Amino acid sequence: MGSEPEEKAGSLLERLRGEIFPMLEEAVSGSNVFFSNPHIIECWKALDCKSADCRLYGNGSGPLRCWQVADTYCNRKTRGSLAQKYNECRDCKVFKDSRPTIVEEIGEHFNNMIYLLNEQKQKNLGHKEQIENLRKELSSVLEELSSKKKEIREIMITDKLTTLFNRQHLITVLEDEIARCQRYGRPLAVMLIDIDEFKSFNDAYGHQAGDNMLSFVGSLIKENTRKFDRAFRYGGEEFVVVLPETDLTMAYIVAERIRRGFEIIPSYVIRKESVSDENISQTISIGITATFAYGTQDISIEELINQTENALHKAKDKGGNMCIRYE
Repeated sequence: MGSEPEEKAGSLLERLRGEIFPMLEEAVSGSNVFFSNPHIIECWKALDCKSADCRLYGNGSGPLRCWQVADTYCNRKTRGSLAQKYNECRDCKVFKDSRPTIVEEIGEHFNNMIYLLNEQKQKNLGHKEQIENLRKELSSVLEELSSKKKEIREIMITDKLTTLFNRQHLITVLEDEIARCQRYGRPLAVMLIDIDEFKSFNDAYGHQAGDNMLSFVGSLIKENTRKFDRAFRYGGEEFVVVLPETDLTMAYIVAERIRRGFEIIPSYVIRKESVSDENISQTISIGITATFAYGTQDISIEELINQTENALHKAKDKGGNMCIRYE
């Protein structure tokens, strides 16, 4: 029969094997484990504490590990978190009484370690959530900026009255289309449209009527061209249409369709000196040019525009209301 110290040591060893070692193994495997300790006491009762400002004072939920509770009031002083007050808590009667043997001591040290790890994990999760929220906010702001940038660009390249592209954007488009023609040897057509006698119309019926007519021409051009064709207000009552993958014959057919569409639709306007509507018919003239497939190497923007202007002048010289091809 062994001595009493040997029996106590043997008992403690058995408890270590039965309670502590399995717990450590579970912790290593990633399980959420906790040492259960029946010696935890209510600190405010054990110390006969009268600090009503303490978070644990009068707590009726049962014994709690006061050293793990942040901002407790001990010795007339508010304590911080476990990491901040641990050195002081180790010397406290409540903490000492909670670990009467080496088993409880190891168990409580283990609990404190797990508590701190979980606390850090929660902080990390909080930081991750904050980072994710910031990322979402940043993404939303960038999307909004991208959308605003697109809107601003549309405004910058669009003629407000006709909703066609403006003259400044024409240069960019022609540069791109000529480069594509030169690279792939494909045809490109350009037409210049002008409203006949527009100044006289403006003088007789006013600028509002003139603006309405310009807007109508813009709509008419859109209705009679393809999605990948581009139409521009060139200046005043002149319009340019760029038609990729289009030869001179096809461009002429499109131009005639636009000319006839404008001619057959009457405009109801009021003359400045009158109060009654007048049914009038206006006409347009169109000059057309096109590059030839595999013959675009020496084509320039200036040359294309000059060719359409020359063709348009011929149409005007012949009385207007016609389409003339540059040949």
